[in-house]
Amino acid sequence: MSSFTFSARTILELGKELISSDEVALYELIKNGVDAGSKTIEITAHIILTKNEMQRAIDLLRGVILIGDRKQATVADVVDQIASWIPASVKEDDKATFLKALGRPDQDPDAFEVSLRAACRELNWIDVEDFGSGMTLEHLENVFLRIGTRSRRAENIAGARYLGDKGVGRLSTMRLGDRLEVLTGVSGESHWNELDIDWSKFSHDEEIDISEIEFTPVKGARKDDPKESGTLIRIMGLQGDWSLDRFQEILHDKIARMVDPFEAGAANKLLKVYHNSTRVIVPSVPKTLLDAAHASAHGRLKFDKDGVPTLSGSVAYHRYGADQALNQVGAEIYSLAQTTVKRRGKKGQAAIQAQPIRPQALADLGEFDFDIYWFNRRIVEKVPSLTNSPSETKQEIANWSGGPMLYRHGFRVLPYGEPQDDWLQLDVAAFGASGFKLNRQQVIGRVRVNSAHTALGEQTNRQGLMDSDAATALRTILMWVVHSELRTLINTIDDQERLSKRDAEERALAFRDTQDEVQEIVAELRAKVDPKAQPLVDKVATGVDRLADQCAGLVRRIDEAVKEVTDEREKFVYLAGIGLMTDFIFHELDRSVTYTLKLLAESEGRNRDAALRSLHGQLTTLQKRISAFDDMTGEKRQSKSRFDLCDVVSDILEVHENEFNRHRIKVNFDPLPMPVKAVRGMTIQIIENLLANSLYWLKQQDRVQTGFEPELWIELDSSQQSLTIEDNGPGVAPERREIIFQPFISSKPQAQGRGLGLYISRELAAYHDWQIYLDDEAGRKRPGRLNMFVLDMGDGNEARIANRRSD
Repeated sequence: MSSFTFSARTILELGKELISSDEVALYELIKNGVDAGSKTIEITAHIILTKNEMQRAIDLLRGVILIGDRKQATVADVVDQIASWIPASVKEDDKATFLKALGRPDQDPDAFEVSLRAACRELNWIDVEDFGSGMTLEHLENVFLRIGTRSRRAENIAGARYLGDKGVGRLSTMRLGDRLEVLTGVSGESHWNELDIDWSKFSHDEEIDISEIEFTPVKGARKDDPKESGTLIRIMGLQGDWSLDRFQEILHDKIARMVDPFEAGAANKLLKVYHNSTRVIVPSVPKTLLDAAHASAHGRLKFDKDGVPTLSGSVAYHRYGADQALNQVGAEIYSLAQTTVKRRGKKGQAAIQAQPIRPQALADLGEFDFDIYWFNRRIVEKVPSLTNSPSETKQEIANWSGGPMLYRHGFRVLPYGEPQDDWLQLDVAAFGASGFKLNRQQVIGRVRVNSAHTALGEQTNRQGLMDSDAATALRTILMWVVHSELRTLINTIDDQERLSKRDAEERALAFRDTQDEVQEIVAELRAKVDPKAQPLVDKVATGVDRLADQCAGLVRRIDEAVKEVTDEREKFVYLAGIGLMTDFIFHELDRSVTYTLKLLAESEGRNRDAALRSLHGQLTTLQKRISAFDDMTGEKRQSKSRFDLCDVVSDILEVHENEFNRHRIKVNFDPLPMPVKAVRGMTIQIIENLLANSLYWLKQQDRVQTGFEPELWIELDSSQQSLTIEDNGPGVAPERREIIFQPFISSKPQAQGRGLGLYISRELAAYHDWQIYLDDEAGRKRPGRLNMFVLDMGDGNEARIANRRSD
């Protein structure tokens, strides 16, 4: 009777294939400690001289590289150089032991090289220590030394939550070094148990059978306390170069991703990591970075008591305040979890056929949740308290991006979210669609599954989940969320923004049609007026013509100003802002002329003269408003000048005086001087937008509240460098304090508001390093509502305004 046998070197190939990197090797050892029930795991890289430094020392000794002008260093020279390379974090006793192991400085170079290699092999090591259940001698003999033993498999089948159950994790130590020492023990035993393994015996140079290599666990030292338990793995003869920089890089990059980094501090609670005596902190994904994401998707798949699946959550495009709910139930879940395959039709044409998912596959998959964050790297900005520039923000995104990472019980399932892995086809979709930016370099995320290995098994080579209906369902559902929901929302809103840009431009340039309208108005006025009143009509006509000329000149200046603006976002803000302001001009012009024509039709004599004089006065007011436009379009937009803000506010209020009177709005304004240095046109636009917002809501409140007395308070405070505009309209809910400043957020009917006024005001304020915000004191005018806008032109400290209120 025969059976398979294999050579010892096969173990080397197996370890190389299954444990692909030093990071994965460390991760496997960490998972072993977790599975042993340890609450903390200590990792120490005891590195006196790195592998690269050892090789440099040998090169010095052999004359490959030189010291000073000498051709070849002596042993004494090399020892001195080695002593200078030893990190300050190495204890003096350890340093002395290492230097002593190098031997006498007058020894033969060949002997010194042997001593140096031996010292590095024996005195550099990596320790991974856990304080879990430990192992008995029998366990070491029958489980640890048996590759592929799935000792935890039965327990996982019974419902345990072990991270590993394949019996190959111990090969991680082979990846890291040539020598392994294990010190372990279980509670209740008096002694520790020891096992030494020399992996070099499995060398490619030796053609020996695996059965010829024996390692025997032995009883070790007596414990200080029989209740102690745990395992210390010491790896020597290190293969890699374990400098502090490389060790930190591994901990900050790969290892940081392996213990759920979205749970702040989780990794450092579990891992105590040291490089010699230097503590290495494992970072988490900064919450402030996630809060700065331009879009996100959050959701959870769960099952009710009858086993009916429900997918709930939302996708949101935060940059524009757009969101939509995820709320799919039962048949909807089964529908979106379907896969499609190509079938050949009878005539050779490819056809698509859906393959329904089995209910059991979803049951095997079980509950899972996801958090996905998308950043448009083209427009990222600095993140307060985290980064100081857009480039630093991009680097922070790069530290964590790569697509959604998969976690089970808080620990990473590799390789999902790795640079070479595009498991949700983010890049495939991004690079296959022109202009679409949702690729893996823009995405940070996690997916958390709770199903056991038995239902959602991992491949032995750590290359993802094994093919199964449950794994396919997970991938298909998440691809639907990302591509059908999040991607569509982003593209839809971006398309709307592009349309809004065109609309804003068309709206701003609507002056092109004004001259024809004005000429028709003049002709109609002349037909209505008695010849005796022609001198007054001439004044009105002159005013209308002047207004038309100003409008035409404004159009030309807008064209010139737009050509100077190269940034698309700035152009959008500029044009949209002018478009909003033209609403007032056209509305007032139409209202004034229509009202005057009505009076002319209904009156005669002096009343007609009064109507014409009133219209002339209103045209003069509109001309002043056009002059304010000149401030925006006639100057360089970035040109700041000194002026009195009180004069600007007074002029704006004068323009709106007729509107205030028509709607019985009482205005409270104490005209106190307040000099500022700013772009005058931008400042006018900010105040106009804030005022327009108040006027709209005062009118709405008047429609619904009997006996309402609309009132407006405008206050300038030169000591605090602030302007406040407050009204007694309906106000804003506190939870929408920030949302209302996002573009396209509006509670107005679509025809009356595009949700751009406050957004544009904040953009223009930011240009000056000012702040606009809604004061957070609820109930000043209406219970539980916010009614006062603050334009803070000082250092941007909201606390100053709060202090001023309390004085």
